[in-house]
Amino acid sequence: MKIINAEIHFNGNGTPFAKKFDDLYFSDAFGLEETHHVFLQHNQLPQRWQGWQDRQFTIAETGFGTGLNFLVTLALFAKLRADGAIPEFNLHFISIEKYPIKKSELTLALSRYVSLAPYSETLIKQYPPNVAGCHRLTFLDASVVLDLWLGDVHDVLPQISTPPEGLVDTWYLDGFAPSKNPEMWTDSLFSQMARLAKNNCRYATFTASGIVKRGLTAAGFSVEKVPGHGQKRHNLCGVLNDKALMPWPKPYYARASYQSSSLDNMLRTPPRIAIIGGGLAAANCAYALSKRGLIADIYCKDENLAQGASGNHQGALYPQLNAIANISSQFYAQAYLYAANFYKGLATQNVPFAHQWCGVFHAAFNDKVLDRQQKLIEHDVWPQELVSALTPEQASKVAGVDLPYAGLYFPHGGWLNPPELVSALLQQAKSRMHTSNKLLNMVRHEKTWQLHFEQQAPIEADIVIVATGSEFANIEQIADLPLRGVRGQVEYIDTTDKLTQLATVICHKGYLTPAHEGLHALGSTYKKQDFSTDYRPQEQTENLAMHQTSLKHCDWVEELKGQANGRAATRCSTADHLPMAGAIPDINTQRQQFWDLYKALPVGHYPIAADYPNLYMLNGLGSRGLTTAPLLSEVVASQICHESIPLSTPLLDALNPNRFLIRGLIRREIS
Repeated sequence: MKIINAEIHFNGNGTPFAKKFDDLYFSDAFGLEETHHVFLQHNQLPQRWQGWQDRQFTIAETGFGTGLNFLVTLALFAKLRADGAIPEFNLHFISIEKYPIKKSELTLALSRYVSLAPYSETLIKQYPPNVAGCHRLTFLDASVVLDLWLGDVHDVLPQISTPPEGLVDTWYLDGFAPSKNPEMWTDSLFSQMARLAKNNCRYATFTASGIVKRGLTAAGFSVEKVPGHGQKRHNLCGVLNDKALMPWPKPYYARASYQSSSLDNMLRTPPRIAIIGGGLAAANCAYALSKRGLIADIYCKDENLAQGASGNHQGALYPQLNAIANISSQFYAQAYLYAANFYKGLATQNVPFAHQWCGVFHAAFNDKVLDRQQKLIEHDVWPQELVSALTPEQASKVAGVDLPYAGLYFPHGGWLNPPELVSALLQQAKSRMHTSNKLLNMVRHEKTWQLHFEQQAPIEADIVIVATGSEFANIEQIADLPLRGVRGQVEYIDTTDKLTQLATVICHKGYLTPAHEGLHALGSTYKKQDFSTDYRPQEQTENLAMHQTSLKHCDWVEELKGQANGRAATRCSTADHLPMAGAIPDINTQRQQFWDLYKALPVGHYPIAADYPNLYMLNGLGSRGLTTAPLLSEVVASQICHESIPLSTPLLDALNPNRFLIRGLIRREIS
């Protein structure tokens, strides 16, 4: 869903001024000093960091603006870390912005702060399009994470998932003054601050308004008036004592973290982590955990990695959007933007995998598709930076070949080589690989999982992540989940003089990629509940016919000729076409826990959902693994590690592995 940009102008001193709020974003001459005084000093950050014992410190902010508060905090953290003045821990920064500044204006606003240039350049490079939701950005080799939420603070804060004990160690209560922006400073804001805060969470704010003091006091925070900065006489700061544990709003969708005697010991005594699978889901999970200092063992049934649906020569990166911002579209838009930023970041670090950021064009190959695409553009739900409409002339120019179709263009998309990406991610993650290891079963033994394989002795693991793709039927703990296999065959065809000019991925009912090593990928068939991976000449005929029909007006379509060269694999999908990510539910127990959900009783009537302890999954990615695996692996890793999760609670609920059971119980379709 599209977010509206802030309307700003720059005054004579080069300071941005918000027209809507009739106020400056920061002090004309002392922006850096103001942030240091109000937020760093009054939150006692340097002192608290010096004795910090947890694996992560979390700051939340209302009002991202130019990002100056974040950048100043990042610079201080980087300096103290480089000087060895603070222990090893990660910094997580959550910020919310209703009216984001345009990237060009952000660049200009930050250009005056030369000392922050290394960090502001990284921010600008990752700065997201105006799509509502959470955008996860990383800094300092992922030791610092910024979750930039675009949306109204009153909509966003209730959608940030938190365990009962809270997430936030410090609040930056920023935003324009209550007299300029009264809509933000409400009792709802202060109660949400308390919900997300941990016990002993500190806050600081530039204002000393009575409405703010009363709101903070009512929410349980202490209030101390302290000297202000510059012409401001007073600021407020304080602490939340006696934090009350907050129940899960929907106990049947509670998100279980790693259960151990002490979560803070995860780095000092790392858990043994086993990831079952050898494709994109497994590799991305391993990489996400490695950014948190956790190394996983990979157990793959095949002799080599990426032999399933992740084994194709080329895969396309693009989202699945609708004309309305429904749950599916919101998820795929956020996953796509995160994946594009993630892969481009890997490439700039010289992580080796073949790729081309060539964009993806969806051709309107018949009237029905054209009508659907026109509605998507007319509804104006998505920003042009995410997706734009092209005329046939524009499409031909982008594609580099004759393409007499209108359509939609996704400029951040392209193609990647999945097997090379899998290998590169696991190498970066320093994962230990165990191939030719087919899992037979898993048994809970005291406080660990005992894994039995076909060709080696059993092993024990503290945490297990199931990322097996279509190999789910023999795993008892997920056998009752409604996963299904969908076979797909892809053709590899030789390039020609005309086809070698193809400069973007073309999608219709199938897809066609630009040449890589002299071959184009052309696919794909869809055969439900077909687990065979043999190459079939009949499906080659189907693939070619599909392309020749959909692209019949192209003067080069007859050059698409099969060579009986390709591969077939089985994707794992779900009935609602959304993946499953998170803790694996104990279906039998949950059926007993929630059998009367159809009665719509108060949520306090229900216990916390029973999941298998320390057992997680990332599966059901279908044909969108390249697009969804990076963000979903962050979801799983964040859940395991007790961190803020980069998706809203409605989206997380829609991805929860027990969702089909819960829906069935509510509708009385399951007893």
